[in-house]
Amino acid sequence: MKKLSTLIPKKTTFGSAFKQCLLLVSLACLLGWTLNYSLLMKSFGSELRIEIQKKQLADLKAKAEQVSPDIRFIDLVSAKKLFDERQAIFLDARSPKENAEGSISGSIGISLMSVVKREVDIKKVIPDRGAVIVTYCSGGECDVGVEMAKELVNRGYASVFVLGEGYPGWSDAGYPVFKPKGGAASR
Repeated sequence: MKKLSTLIPKKTTFGSAFKQCLLLVSLACLLGWTLNYSLLMKSFGSELRIEIQKKQLADLKAKAEQVSPDIRFIDLVSAKKLFDERQAIFLDARSPKENAEGSISGSIGISLMSVVKREVDIKKVIPDRGAVIVTYCSGGECDVGVEMAKELVNRGYASVFVLGEGYPGWSDAGYPVFKPKGGAASR
């Protein structure tokens, strides 16, 4: 028969247990880093953010197709060209609070809800139903710009586009913005 002392494990000191835990955590981190190296590199290099934005834009376009086949999207470069040539009316469909944080320079801030509830007569704001209108919101998964475009198309406006990247995309591109709280930021 074995001695009782050989069946019971020896006591470990706190320092020894701590070292073992630290070793396990270190190994787990190293393993995680190794297995996810490409994902980590993408996230550090902003490639992941770009991929996410592309996916969000594709999802937004798919939703727009379900809402109305008449909704068209415009890319940032084309929207900027219309802006520079003063060929379009830019319509910020976000809430007044969001609009107050910053907007595309010269855009008209009219929330979607104020149009839907008929608190704002859109025909008085934009009387020319043939005008080129670019609606936008907060980009990404925000679909308020799409809903505003749908509302305008349903009311007889013929040339309505959605800027899928929204205000954040416009601002990130370094295009002219207006920030009422911080003053005009005309880049």
